[in-house]
Amino acid sequence: MSKKKVGPNPGRGARRAMSGGILAAATMAIFGAPAMPQAQAQSPSVYASDLPDYHVIRDGDTIWDLSGSYYGDPYQWPRMWSYNAHITNPHWVYPGDIVYLQEAPPAQAAEADASPAAAQSSEQPVASGMYLPTGGMITAEELAYTGRIIGSPKEATMLGEHDPVWVGFGEDAYTEREREETKEEDRTAMEEQEVAVGDRFAVVRLQEEITDEEGNALGQKYIVLGSVVITEVSENHAETAMIDQSWREMERGDVLVPYERQLKAVQPRQAEDDLIAHIVDTLQPGFAFGTDQYVFVDRGAEDNVRVGNRFFIYQRFEGLGRPGTAPDDEIPWQRVGQVLVVDVRENYSTAIITKASREIVVGDRLEMYAGY
Repeated sequence: MSKKKVGPNPGRGARRAMSGGILAAATMAIFGAPAMPQAQAQSPSVYASDLPDYHVIRDGDTIWDLSGSYYGDPYQWPRMWSYNAHITNPHWVYPGDIVYLQEAPPAQAAEADASPAAAQSSEQPVASGMYLPTGGMITAEELAYTGRIIGSPKEATMLGEHDPVWVGFGEDAYTEREREETKEEDRTAMEEQEVAVGDRFAVVRLQEEITDEEGNALGQKYIVLGSVVITEVSENHAETAMIDQSWREMERGDVLVPYERQLKAVQPRQAEDDLIAHIVDTLQPGFAFGTDQYVFVDRGAEDNVRVGNRFFIYQRFEGLGRPGTAPDDEIPWQRVGQVLVVDVRENYSTAIITKASREIVVGDRLEMYAGY
């Protein structure tokens, strides 16, 4: 099907596509390649008071008509054009493309390199972002363990914020009794670590291995439980530490890794590329998830994903079908939510669900748009 030049105003030279077959369409592409996202927005007439982020152009649409439908005034077509800098000429737009209907928020880089001290100065939301724990991660490389929680004076199995603990590093990561009762090959290897009062370490717990549909290993899943700070160092017994951050319960035996800033100031950041991804796992076990829960995304730094980027969540579902059930191919994509990236690794990212109009499940499609 050939592409034909279409003006913003059909009354000024732009002809509509008729059932007989002349294609005249209006579009502004969000995606640089035709194989990019297929999710479709609803008819513009539905959104008289609730303007969506974008519209997918259909046969017969024009910028002129869309401006009238969404803004209530077709003469506002230059406004619509202004939100789509990637379109150099509004007369050259085509069906299947996507046009932004609102101005994208300004780019604001996340303070990923701020010092740990700055992170502790306040745990309240910042003006243009919020403080969020990383929650967890998926990485293809095993983390470098340095230490381990070997005990606590607290008479409880579960440990949390402000609880004192005893920690060991290197060869001292296991007590003498533990070494006698276990084989060396059954103990997790620890790297030697010189510690001093005030040193901080992240506390993590290894979860299951993540595999693809064919069973091939993709990476290891870790939960970030919180962090500890060394309060006393001794040559004769285990070091004493205090749990200063705790987002999940800790236990004796949880391991320590070199500290990375765990409580991050996450601010919305414009994406540099269009990208399709999928939810491959979640932080908490379960089948369906909603807002404020963490998910793992199969795209990372190698794909130009950055902290603060946002993905829209899409599903194809029939109303009576169970979430996660594959529908017929004729069922269109529906946008059902959004996630915010809070931590980025080489090939994977951790994100938090910020919006959800329906249950979110593993396998859901994610789309990131350049400039948003």
